[in-house]
Amino acid sequence: MSFLSPTLYRFCREVLRHTWARLHPVQVEGLENLPASGPAIICPKHQRWEDILAVGVALPPLLYYIAKAELFVTPFQREFLRALGGMPVDRQNPRATLSSFRQLFPLLQQNAYVVLFPEGTYVPGRVGPGRHRLVQMLLKLRERNGLGPLPFVPVGLTYEPRPQSSGWSVKVRVGKPLSAPGAGQAPAFTQGIMEEIARLSQEPEKVGGKSPEPPSKGLL
Repeated sequence: MSFLSPTLYRFCREVLRHTWARLHPVQVEGLENLPASGPAIICPKHQRWEDILAVGVALPPLLYYIAKAELFVTPFQREFLRALGGMPVDRQNPRATLSSFRQLFPLLQQNAYVVLFPEGTYVPGRVGPGRHRLVQMLLKLRERNGLGPLPFVPVGLTYEPRPQSSGWSVKVRVGKPLSAPGAGQAPAFTQGIMEEIARLSQEPEKVGGKSPEPPSKGLL
């Protein structure tokens, strides 16, 4: 279960805006597409660890992040990441993963915004295949617990070098929410999410294929 601290979350976001984001400016497009209230599943492109910072700076709501359990190994890391909205998922244990997803139910009931990187790992230079089982678990959670509409919001991220600077800028493009179908349509629905992420990331011709990085190096 996440123990997100709104005070710590907002404090860290302001620190990032006045430090990291000054070296790496974040530009946001399509913010009007973000649902005015949750619940919603935010689905960004994943190519580097800075994606987490860019999404957190760009989007106004408090965000919960579905993250790999390996990031929560020490008590300090575990408590700190949970306070920032981190939710561990054990990818090596399907039952533990299912249990983790069940913990999302009260958050979705409370209209939370949950970030899920559908590629599940870093995929630089192109858009990798989406992991439809993660999406399917969310759809089953909705169906079994009688949740209302659960929009999935695709988000593209593009990194561009800054002239006469050692830094780079980030463009975060928020797409229109996609209506979730039944759990049985998860593979096709996930493919549709990835195609929209590719369009927003301006890499539509590169969807699919094997991920060049092992899953352990990504957020999930």
